Amino acid sequence: MKRTGPLIVLVLVLVIVGAVAGHLLGRRSEGGGGDVTEVSALIGSEKERYFADPEVKKALARHGWKVRADPAGSRQMPTRLPGYDFAFPAGTSAADEIRRHGTLAGDNVVVFSSPLAVATSTPIVDLLQRAKLADRDAAGVWRLDLKALADANRRNLKWTDIPGNTTRPVAQNVLVATTRPDDSNSAAMFAVLLDQATGGNLDAVAKLFTDQGAVDTTSEEPFEAYLRSGGNSAPMVLVYEAQFVDHAVNDGLGSGQTLVYPAPTLVCQHTIVPLTQHGVEVAKLLATDPELQKLAARHGFRTADAGLTAPIFQGVRPGDAPLPTTFAGAVADPGYDAEHSLLAKLHERMS
Repeated sequence: MKRTGPLIVLVLVLVIVGAVAGHLLGRRSEGGGGDVTEVSALIGSEKERYFADPEVKKALARHGWKVRADPAGSRQMPTRLPGYDFAFPAGTSAADEIRRHGTLAGDNVVVFSSPLAVATSTPIVDLLQRAKLADRDAAGVWRLDLKALADANRRNLKWTDIPGNTTRPVAQNVLVATTRPDDSNSAAMFAVLLDQATGGNLDAVAKLFTDQGAVDTTSEEPFEAYLRSGGNSAPMVLVYEAQFVDHAVNDGLGSGQTLVYPAPTLVCQHTIVPLTQHGVEVAKLLATDPELQKLAARHGFRTADAGLTAPIFQGVRPGDAPLPTTFAGAVADPGYDAEHSLLAKLHERMS
């Protein structure tokens, strides 16, 4: 027994040391070609397909990483940060708000971008043009005049009020279906655009949201409804351009599916907020690795290297209209303080 006792103690010590070492080295699991460290991420729902892509997973694994990505509205993220290695909202204002609530490990990292756009159909675009709410610009891109839209909504313009309308003969107000500004970056940024287009008329801005009734909380939900219904449930849906281009490239466009850009529009910078050192390392990899950036372009995101985006975007012509190459005159992200003030005032009018 005297010889057995020390041996048992030694075995127990080795087991405990091994367990502690494994915990300190991170959450590791066997991956192709070696161990990978699993990190958890809170992401905007518009990036779900990117992180679910087997090619993205393989590329991450080759660098020793596995990302478990949970979707959330960008403006819901600050209350859900504990336990995550990084948060990945759809804009810099949302990222700045997260920084005010989380325990941080590094600077914000912009990974790619995507402008706001409106998913619709060619028959609806024809009606919008007839109502003088939309038209093509010099490059042939469809633009939705937000000032004209707000003015029409104040007059309670309905689809049945548009002369010769046999496409959508319903007595519903003409407006864009969005998520909730309190929950989602896309709707918050749309409120910023409408505020600018109306010259700060918050009553007009609020009406464009309240007239919708009940809405979703993440940007993927209304877009999925648009794809399922062929636009019958909501003829115009606010999206990130990336969602539409991803669908066009990887699934193919359905009959009549097309894209209109708000005038003015805003280019959202999809930004990682690292919450742990693992988050710092994965953020840098996602932003700089050529393969991961190329895959991001394949999922519709605009990368810092336009050469990765151009070959993909040139092949997408929704409704025989090109995608914009530049966004001259785009509205700048207002920053956390200005956006927070605007949304607080808007919330009061919508309550």
